[in-house]
Order: sequence, then structure tokens, then C-alpha cells
Amino acid sequence: MDPDVDLIQRALARDDQAFGELFDRHSTAVYRFAYAQTHDALTAQDLVQETFVTAWKKLADIRLVDESMLPWLIATCRNHVRNLSRKAFFAGDVLPLDDAIAREGSNLDDDRARHADEAAWVFEAIDRLSEIDRRVVLLCLYEGLSYKEASLALGVTVGAVAKRVERSRSKLRGMREAERGLGGDL
Repeated sequence: MDPDVDLIQRALARDDQAFGELFDRHSTAVYRFAYAQTHDALTAQDLVQETFVTAWKKLADIRLVDESMLPWLIATCRNHVRNLSRKAFFAGDVLPLDDAIAREGSNLDDDRARHADEAAWVFEAIDRLSEIDRRVVLLCLYEGLSYKEASLALGVTVGAVAKRVERSRSKLRGMREAERGLGGDL
């Protein structure tokens, strides 16, 4: 199997098959991420398409991490999700969460609002992890890759992935407890 860097070089030389291999290699992970963000299969498919169109346009500028294009693709997909959310907000299709909760007659109950706050906190906390820990968390805990699949994608041992997942869970738990202790119940 060719590393992503080789496939990108071939794609830059107009080898369409190489870009197809990149798509085949990473589209499922990008789809899982997009679906987890939107909970809509069609929107997730559109986001995968937009992500790979962006990749095609910016092929020469893609920064690989440990010879993998996947982190760049996930970041790009996340940006497309944010753009989609902003577009929906400005079109008046959705209310900001704080406004939706405060609005009388809102169908969001306290439990759903708490879960939304919790999810926002989790993503902010994950962003505070080291780059490699962030990648492991996204691959294993968020995208559902096995430790073995993540180890292959990252070029590390399965044991290293397992240890990083354990350490990241502990760090996130510690961050949460510290914030609850300092700032009250979030």
C-alpha cells in the first residue's frame, strides 16, 4: 500500500487513480466524522464530497501528519460542518443554542441542553490535548476505529494507541473535575 505522500505526489502529476485511492482509503472515516456531526446521511455524504473537492483543489498545500492525510481531511470536514452551521444560522433555520434554551416554549428540555453543553465542552477539551493524543481520540473514540486500525493509520504500536486513549480519558476526566471544582457544575 502506497503511503499518502506518494499518492498525493502521483495525484499532483495528474494520476486520477492515485486520488481515487486516497478517497477509498479515507472517505469512510470522513463520512463517520461528518455523520457524527450532522446525524444526517445525505448531509454527511455532501460533506464528504465537499471535503474531497477541497482536497483536490488544495492538494499541493496539504500538510500530512505522520504521512497521513486523514487529520487534514477531518479538519477540513470540520470546517465545512461549521460553514454549514453558520449558513443555517444566518438563513434563520436554527437558533443559537443559548437563545433556543432561553426562548419560551422551546422544545429543548434541561436534559438536552445539558447534553449539548457537555458535548461542546468535550470538543473544547479534546482540542487542548497534544496533537497526537487528539488524533488518537478522534480516530478511536470518535470515529470508532479499532486500536489496530488507528495504530496503522498513525504508524505506532497498538499498545501505544491503547495507552494514549487511557491517558487521554484520564486527562479529560481530570479537566472536567477541575472545571467543576473551580467554576461550579457546568
